[in-house]
Amino acid sequence: MKPFRCFLNTSRPFRKNKFRLLLVLFTAATLGSCSYSDVEVKDVRRVKIDKLDGKGITFTATLWIENPNNYPIKVTSTDADLYLSGKHAGSAKLLNRVTVPRDFRGEVEVDVRTDFDEGSLALLPVIISAGLKRKVNLRVEGNVKAKSFLIGRRFPFDYTHEAKF
Repeated sequence: MKPFRCFLNTSRPFRKNKFRLLLVLFTAATLGSCSYSDVEVKDVRRVKIDKLDGKGITFTATLWIENPNNYPIKVTSTDADLYLSGKHAGSAKLLNRVTVPRDFRGEVEVDVRTDFDEGSLALLPVIISAGLKRKVNLRVEGNVKAKSFLIGRRFPFDYTHEAKF
């Protein structure tokens, strides 16, 4: 009778478990070191009206932004309402993607377009007055969605500014 020999390689399951353990530890260390600080809009330096007509308004806002994080933040969408001299004009939409670089303190330009709502005849006096005075009081209120990697967050805002043509 021949002796019984085991041909199982017991080191293979240990290697798989060791790899999984290292993967879990690496992931925990990487994600654990990520901290998030709020990106702040410190000031709106300028608001320039690019186009104002009977259909809508297009303007460029220059914002002073501080991003203390070690990764860039991308603004993906807005859900905001625009008011001209206190009267609701319509929904404001970003015309360009905005990316705030990592560890950034500086100016960022944002292009916004609002198509006037149906029945915006109440805005006609505001548009005529703005054309004559070459300025208009803008108020934008709503939420902005920003994300970095897979994590996204909504931030409320409410801003009023007297914009010049």
